[in-house]
Amino acid sequence: MRYLTIVAPSGAARVSQRSGKLATLVALVCAMPGCRTSTVAHAVDPEAASCIPADTLVLAGVNLDRLRAAPLYSKLPAAAAAMAGAFTGASSALLAYNGRDLLAIARGSFAKAPAGATLAGPNLALFGTSQLVASAMAQRRTATPGAPTLLARAESIAAGRQIWIVMQGGVALPLSGNASNLNQLLHHAESATVTASFDSGLALEVTAIGLTTDAARNIEETVRADITLAAAAEARQADLAKLLRSIQVDREDRSVRITLSANQDAAAKLLAALAH
Repeated sequence: MRYLTIVAPSGAARVSQRSGKLATLVALVCAMPGCRTSTVAHAVDPEAASCIPADTLVLAGVNLDRLRAAPLYSKLPAAAAAMAGAFTGASSALLAYNGRDLLAIARGSFAKAPAGATLAGPNLALFGTSQLVASAMAQRRTATPGAPTLLARAESIAAGRQIWIVMQGGVALPLSGNASNLNQLLHHAESATVTASFDSGLALEVTAIGLTTDAARNIEETVRADITLAAAAEARQADLAKLLRSIQVDREDRSVRITLSANQDAAAKLLAALAH
């Protein structure tokens, strides 16, 4: 391998050395706390994230302000709408599930603790079992989130989405109806993420990382088969069947990506179908 060598005049070298020392001094001074002018932008509320318990297997976030303002809000399945409506006064919420119980960490303008909740700090309320709330409060005192791997994944997908979910593989979620098919996907996955935006219709993306390449292939084939069956079952609703067939499924090595884009009318029909 050849290297390029640049030789400077001796005077320039002395100037360069002095400049280098000055630059080093400036860098050291600006590294001091009082000199920092930039801040790290977080897609997930850091204060709420500090309450995430260590045993969390599924982490979800909901931007409640943006969700309530979306045209499709009134079309959400009853369970989703009921959960969003339960957080009166909250602008956003994190949901942490440990395989047994669900903890909700709500950000909002709370003059006092909402009914059934415990205030973890100013404008931060915890909803859940006494054991989960105690775990969240203890975690908060450490000033670090209890599920850093899940949070890191969330940071990479949460920006600009009304709803996002990050999941460990192998988790059995308490789902029913068509939504329960997600558990079959998780059985073969190391991890999975879901994002949904409702600003001008529906933009949905699911990414699953298979336990192995063969597991990823199994996920892909299962999803394609489910889509075919679902489209056939909705044959009498041509628009909905067409929308289902438009779902894109791509696989690369262990990663399977499922995407769907729909306008407001088509998305409303899809949400109605998912509710059954």
